[in-house]
Amino acid sequence: MRVLFASGIDGFCHRYAVLHWAEQLATQAVASTVRAHTDPRLAADLATHDVLVLYRVPDGVWVRHLLARARTLGRASVFAVDDLIVDPAVADPPPVRGMDAAERALWHDGVARYRRTLDACDAFLTTTAPLAAAGREIGKPTYLHRCGLAGRELALGAAARRDRAGTDRAPNRREVRLGYFSGTATHDEDFATIAAALRRLVERDPSLTVVVAGPVTLDPALVAVSHRVERLPLVPWTELPARIASVDVNLAPLAWRDPFVAAKGAVKYLEAAAVGVPTVASPAEAFRDAIREAENGLLAADDDDWIRALTALADDAALRSRLGAAARADVVTRFSPATQGRALRAILEKIAAGARPVSARAGDDRRDVAADETLADEVALARRFRGEVARAARAPNALPDAALEAATVTPPLADGVVLEQRFRVRRPGLTRVDMHTVTYGLPLEHDLELRLRRADGSLAAAATIPAAVAPDRDWLALELEAEADSADRVYALELRAHGTGPQNALAFGATTAAGDDGPYSLGDRGGPGSLALRTFAIDSAGVRSA
Repeated sequence: MRVLFASGIDGFCHRYAVLHWAEQLATQAVASTVRAHTDPRLAADLATHDVLVLYRVPDGVWVRHLLARARTLGRASVFAVDDLIVDPAVADPPPVRGMDAAERALWHDGVARYRRTLDACDAFLTTTAPLAAAGREIGKPTYLHRCGLAGRELALGAAARRDRAGTDRAPNRREVRLGYFSGTATHDEDFATIAAALRRLVERDPSLTVVVAGPVTLDPALVAVSHRVERLPLVPWTELPARIASVDVNLAPLAWRDPFVAAKGAVKYLEAAAVGVPTVASPAEAFRDAIREAENGLLAADDDDWIRALTALADDAALRSRLGAAARADVVTRFSPATQGRALRAILEKIAAGARPVSARAGDDRRDVAADETLADEVALARRFRGEVARAARAPNALPDAALEAATVTPPLADGVVLEQRFRVRRPGLTRVDMHTVTYGLPLEHDLELRLRRADGSLAAAATIPAAVAPDRDWLALELEAEADSADRVYALELRAHGTGPQNALAFGATTAAGDDGPYSLGDRGGPGSLALRTFAIDSAGVRSA
């Protein structure tokens, strides 16, 4: 069996779902390919894969094309999601409440498009029981596969735990730090549910400190005791285990009576358990599944429960140590890639076994089901599905090295001019460099040449890509064989265009001011900022792109 993943989102969600699933399958000798849902190569990939998994992919003409191709080839299709974003009846979830009318309309349009993709697929793969219930309610064959951890996350957690044991965060220290770690700016309501309880605790116990990391707005109850609150910025996922190791208790509150929130997974428990830090969590379904009360964590439904649970942990270092160790043992066994890989392989094999080639459905475009040569012609697909097809890059299964986000745009890159950015790599094993392309939605008809050179001028990687398949305001990847000695070395990315003209030239995302690596150069002129780049590296364990 070979599995083809089409990912509709980048970042945290993509990593925790698609990259984890690909790693899980690899432990079972199941090969997979991971691409953005817009990637034109997906059409040809269907011929060599058995199952198409569409993760958070909204409906569109291109997606309908892929599903029609899958049907005629006898490939099973699976819609996968880890949030309640397929039920139009959930009209006012927490992420929507702070939006203006236009943003709300966009949200609800997205929900409708996700639902149409789900309806068009053969099966539904999801991560919590409430989400599985939603799938069964609409009559879709539904499979529950819980969130888990990657091997690298378990290894980073183990290292952070060892480091913690040798510092003043050892269990015999009286000061107790209660930590809340938010990865996105959508958890204000969740954290606010325990603000009053935390205030009562810190007011009566001077040994307690509340640590709040990431983009969270403090509830007024905690603003009043802000001198007892330590704020930390959001950090890359590779640095999160060390941050969690700096606290004694992990907080995982949810506004769990809200149906949207009730469908959330137990990621916050998993991340802390990897480090051996005990968690107190709201009793949402996923936490009730993950946490066995007083064995590997504690559950708290209201203020009194939170106060009792946190007081018990604050007063008893041995209890903290026991629960943390049990949580670590739990995730190593129940939520490891190998354990979850066996379950995921069984699910996908069952789905694939039921797939058979079928004739075109009413409404299918004949071109969608014809095995013609345009399937291998990326430019033809980009022109046919204009605005829906591009080689947008999703983060690979590798370590992030550096990232500069786009805040402005370079001038268009014309023929005969070299756009160059020098940059320093921090990690060994450089394996991918992404640049941020800007097409302005134009039907471009030229080629982009990419070259990556080492400091001595030798060539590390090269590629030529039709500008027609470059994404608009998204990442385009240049892959290379891992550079084992890349740590602390300087590289130069060179970009050249061939065949440009009026309304036919790419631009690139850039920063408004030069970063540590200096400004980009465009021909013989220096730019005001640096090119927006992100780089990835393979670590010593060989983690790389799925």
